[in-house]
Amino acid sequence: MRASLLHLDEALIGQDALLASVLASDGRSLDLRDLGPKLRLWSRPAALADLRARLRTALPADAGPMLVFCGSGDFHHITPILLQRAMEAAESEIGGREAVTVLHFDNHPDWVRFSNGAHCGSWVGQAARLPGVAKVITVGVCSPDIRKPDPRRADLALLAEQRLELYAYRDPDGGRSVELGGRAWPTIEGMGEAAFAAFLCSRIGGEAIYITIDKDVLSPGDAATNWDQGRTSLGLLKTLLAAALRGRRLIGADVVGDWSAPVYGGGPVARLLKRGEAWLDQPRTSPDGAALAANEGVNLQLLDLLLETPSRLEAVA
Repeated sequence: MRASLLHLDEALIGQDALLASVLASDGRSLDLRDLGPKLRLWSRPAALADLRARLRTALPADAGPMLVFCGSGDFHHITPILLQRAMEAAESEIGGREAVTVLHFDNHPDWVRFSNGAHCGSWVGQAARLPGVAKVITVGVCSPDIRKPDPRRADLALLAEQRLELYAYRDPDGGRSVELGGRAWPTIEGMGEAAFAAFLCSRIGGEAIYITIDKDVLSPGDAATNWDQGRTSLGLLKTLLAAALRGRRLIGADVVGDWSAPVYGGGPVARLLKRGEAWLDQPRTSPDGAALAANEGVNLQLLDLLLETPSRLEAVA
């Protein structure tokens, strides 16, 4: 497993310790900021195709498993592209296809239906339906998006098809579980953190796993993001990651959620629509320098934890 910095915005610029650590471990730093404004918040197929083509050259599948830091959570919808790349690399490595579980940490479910492209809140359905993906397990949600999912265009068929499992940190209404798709889904708060760590391991069926982390799952004291944040501590996130990966093979990972000042593109109408959506959905404050420095500290800890995880079939028991 190696690491890459994927610069689509300014979020990772200035994280010099992270850059040094990535390069010291034979990683890469890729400047694709020319594509960032078109991709930010939501993207049309042409912009996604441009990114896919650039990554095919910059991060070819034969380069092996990658941990990719991608900047703001406004770019979370590039995860399916990185996931496909990871599965191609894994297939080449072991000489065949295997079922992959996607472990998704986020304060939001990212399960809405979105036509003609991809939205940073819509990518889960695309990922869950990729050939070779066993299921997506979403962990840590606190957002009220799960309170009334139907008016928010939630793709609840994912639950019925058993392509998605969702375990919130807490029920927005204060209960011990969340009612979704005709089922009560236990919460971390309701089970207790230690019990949930063991439970999460039991929900991962196969050996191969892909991890995607939006740092807005973390409490505001641990990270500074472009979105409202959850209640998961950095310590709990690391505990859950370590438990989930024990005895399994990490085929790839991505991390989003570093704050950056938004720059929107895709044409005048797209810029206007994106600004309006951000005004409605995102906090209107900017983090201070100390909060931004904390983001780099989180990235360094995730880098150390995930790069130490075996990525080949000889996974530790």
